[in-house]
Amino acid sequence: HFYKRLKMRNKYNKRKEAASRQKLPPKKRINKDDRDKDVFKRRKFIKNNFVEEAPAVEESSSEDETVETGYGQMLQVFASKKKDTSAIESDSDESSDEEEEDALIADDKEGEQNEDVGNNVEDDESDLGEEEEDKELESGEEGEGKELVSGEEEEEGDMEDSEDEDEEEEGLDLGTQNEEIGDPFAAHFETELEPGIVTTLNEKSRWKVLNSSFPELGNLQTQNLNYEPKAAKIKTLMDSEPESKLVQVQKRLISDLPEPKLLLQLPLKQNLLSNTPPDMTQYQTELLSIMSSYKDLLYTERTHEKGEELRMAYTLHALNHILKTRTKILNNNAKHLAREENDEKLRDQGFTRPKILIIVPFKESCRQIVEMMITLLHPNEKGGVANRKRFHEDYRKMETARKDKPDDYYDTFQGNIDDSFKLGIGVTKKSLKLYTDFYNSDIIISSPLGLRMVTGVEGEDRNTDTDFLSSIELLIVDQAEVMMMQNWDHVVTVLNQMHSQPKDSHGVDYSRVRLWSLDGHSKFYRQTLLLSGVPAPEISSIWNKSCVNYMGKVKVMNEIMGDMGRVVCDTPVVWHRVGCAGVKEGLEERFKYFTEKIMPQFKRDAMDHTLVFVPSYFDFVKVRNWFKFSDLDYSEISEYTKDKKIAQARDMFYHNEKHFLLYTERSNFYRRFRIKGIRHLIFYQPPTFGWMYSELCNFLQSTYQNPRGGSENNMSITVIYTKYDLHRLNLCVGSDTSSSMLSSEKAVHMFKPGDA
Repeated sequence: HFYKRLKMRNKYNKRKEAASRQKLPPKKRINKDDRDKDVFKRRKFIKNNFVEEAPAVEESSSEDETVETGYGQMLQVFASKKKDTSAIESDSDESSDEEEEDALIADDKEGEQNEDVGNNVEDDESDLGEEEEDKELESGEEGEGKELVSGEEEEEGDMEDSEDEDEEEEGLDLGTQNEEIGDPFAAHFETELEPGIVTTLNEKSRWKVLNSSFPELGNLQTQNLNYEPKAAKIKTLMDSEPESKLVQVQKRLISDLPEPKLLLQLPLKQNLLSNTPPDMTQYQTELLSIMSSYKDLLYTERTHEKGEELRMAYTLHALNHILKTRTKILNNNAKHLAREENDEKLRDQGFTRPKILIIVPFKESCRQIVEMMITLLHPNEKGGVANRKRFHEDYRKMETARKDKPDDYYDTFQGNIDDSFKLGIGVTKKSLKLYTDFYNSDIIISSPLGLRMVTGVEGEDRNTDTDFLSSIELLIVDQAEVMMMQNWDHVVTVLNQMHSQPKDSHGVDYSRVRLWSLDGHSKFYRQTLLLSGVPAPEISSIWNKSCVNYMGKVKVMNEIMGDMGRVVCDTPVVWHRVGCAGVKEGLEERFKYFTEKIMPQFKRDAMDHTLVFVPSYFDFVKVRNWFKFSDLDYSEISEYTKDKKIAQARDMFYHNEKHFLLYTERSNFYRRFRIKGIRHLIFYQPPTFGWMYSELCNFLQSTYQNPRGGSENNMSITVIYTKYDLHRLNLCVGSDTSSSMLSSEKAVHMFKPGDA
């Protein structure tokens, strides 16, 4: 046991030297009733730092000299397979050799000091961590580690909380090591990328597609990195350290397919599991199984019925990520005390503190997310949320009266639908801080417009600030279909501004910034969750271009039934396919086909009461200008039309005072008008939403007609589409029918209601 006793003595001396360098005075003694329990621990800790020399001084010094010789170093190398290979494994032997260490310490202490040191070695380590946190808070040391610690110390005061904190610090190293062995969080963020992986990520053919299925989610399309690691060569004495367990886990996760797991099998923090609702469904656990593997997720089957379950799943995943990041930083803070002054610091941070960005369209969505965070972190504590009163004033719960519009309309626009907001949230052990500055926040919840007003526009605004987006590790975009009806350009701009080189240091400790962040590889580590109610080319573009997570991507792909079965009117639908070579050419070919092939037959007097539905506002302006130039009798309803003009246009169209009515998709989405008097319906392009197609077609029923407007036999529905409208076509007629239409030699198809 000579070698073990010598090693433990040196380790103990290092801790004493690191603590003595702090030179922090003990806390002042206070009344016995109000005395904090950690005062006694600190007093013992200071006593232990001034130890009288034991009689066996000569023996210990000779042992130290023996270790410093070359022969002693060689003995250490061959005695243990790893010589402090990494900070993650540096304290692994401490708990296992506790009894021998206690015996060694007992030989050097006398009287009461023997008992104190022997029983409180781990307590001293936790006190070291607390002393470090106090020092960072008092000295105003900048950096991300300080931010996490300061928020924790502000709420200190309750006796029970301090005891819990001591217990957490004592078990911090061991718990972290056990989690990191197979935890996707550590394997994803604590490992570096091989040069071959980076090269593969920059190529076009970087993914290989694999298919699988989950019981509840259905069919999954997994895109794993198309990279095969090189075969490991035989190690020699001159080679570097052997491959760590984290790297092995990383390589396994890169090539693995997601598997459904139970809630208790997921790598979630214990305090989150204890506060998780007991009625978690299989739908939620399957989503969490994919999210916890840190693969990107594209889910385009979001419904109002399962919207709350989906929101709870990604909120739980976001909090779990923040708590693990915080635990990692606090653990490394404690480890730094036991290391030499000139040793390289453990890298666990990014350029800035914000780690999670959640983009949602309305304030009501933000309110629900924050309420879920409070439920998961501090369900029964009154003082656990800072600025809660202000939050309830700005994001108050509002009841929406349901009148004559469909239920899905009120489900979308329930509560506060303000689309300009931003909220910074700081997460600590004892509190959830709302309205924190972005650079002091862990989580940012914002709307696309609210975030765009902060970041500004490159080239137009001088005071653009995008540094807080440089270290985002988890991006969540929820209700993307609503954002497409707002301004999708804001979402694209924000994604393009992420992971850029910061213009200012913002007090970061560069010695603790991860190497992959310094190398500009942050975009390869970011996990992105794209959640939408409908598939769309805009979402697919972001998925293909901006989502380059090296861990892989998962897309939920189930067969779409379409809304053709919901059309109850008797009018047949005629579909016209327009041939084109590309997307840009398709815009011109569609307009040419509309003006030359479709419109001539609808200019006749017998074809009055014709509504032209134009999804894109840019196409709407183009069509409207052509109507003006052609001197046609028309009225218009767009998202920019005033209420008085809208009422006038609807009345004139119903009473046959206007031949045509131009109608935009966005105005229908936000206002959901029941347009009466439609006898001929022209879709300039299939709508983004399937329900919009069936709803407009059903307005041709006799209930909505003007009895004096014409005959029931004189009605028609016309749809113009190209091969690039596949997503819209699927939502209207279904996946099978759309593939048949696109592959058919015929360019015109007619369906009667109920055929598709």
